[in-house]
Amino acid sequence: MIVVSIIALAISAGSLLFTAWAARTAAKQAASAAAQTAVQMEQVAAAREQTQLQREIARDAAQPYVWADIQPDMQQGTAMQLVVGNSGPTVAQNVRITVDPQLPSSESHAEKVLRTQEVLSEGLKSLAPGRTIRWQLGNGHELLASEAPQLRTLRVDADGPFGALPAMEIEIDISQIRLSRDAPDGSLHHVRSSIKDLTKAVRDIDSTLNRVADEGRSGLS
Repeated sequence: MIVVSIIALAISAGSLLFTAWAARTAAKQAASAAAQTAVQMEQVAAAREQTQLQREIARDAAQPYVWADIQPDMQQGTAMQLVVGNSGPTVAQNVRITVDPQLPSSESHAEKVLRTQEVLSEGLKSLAPGRTIRWQLGNGHELLASEAPQLRTLRVDADGPFGALPAMEIEIDISQIRLSRDAPDGSLHHVRSSIKDLTKAVRDIDSTLNRVADEGRSGLS
C-alpha cells in the first residue's frame, strides 16, 4: 500500500507540475495574443488617422484662398488701391472684408471709398478662382504724405465648398510703402506714352499741312 501511495503521490505531483506548466504556457499565449491585438488596434487607429489626414489635405487643397491688400496701382504708378483676390482653385462665396480703422482715401475719393467699404463689409456674392478686384483709394502722394504709421487691420471672411473658411486678419502699415518704387510695371506704359507722343506729332503735322494748304489756296485766289 505504501508503494501505491508513493506512486499516486508522484503521479499527482507530475500532474500538478504539468498543470502549472500548461497554465503558464496559456498565460504567455494569452499575453502574446493581447499584445498582437494591441498592435493591430494601433495599426487600425494609425490607418484611420492617416485616412483622416488625407481627407483634410484633399479638403484644404480644394478650398478657395481669399486675401486682401492695400498696394500701389502698378499700371499707373501714382494711385493707391485696395485689392481683393482668390488664389485658390474653387469659388469663394459671401466674401466679407472689414477694415479697422476705415480705409484711407484722398479727398476726391472719400465718398466712393466709404461706399466701397460698406459694400465689402456686407459681402461680395462670389469671387471666382484667379479673380482679382481693385478699388481706387486716391493719389499716393496724398495718402502717403505723412511718415507716421498708418496701421490697418484687414479681416477676410468667406465661405468655400465645405462651409465657412477660417477668418484671416492681415495687418498693414501703409506708411511703409512711401519709399517703394512707384513706376508702372512692364513696357505697356511706355508704349502708351509713345503712342500719345506719336499721335500728338501726327496731329501737329496734319495741322501744319492744313495751314500750308490754306495759305496756298489763299495765294492762288
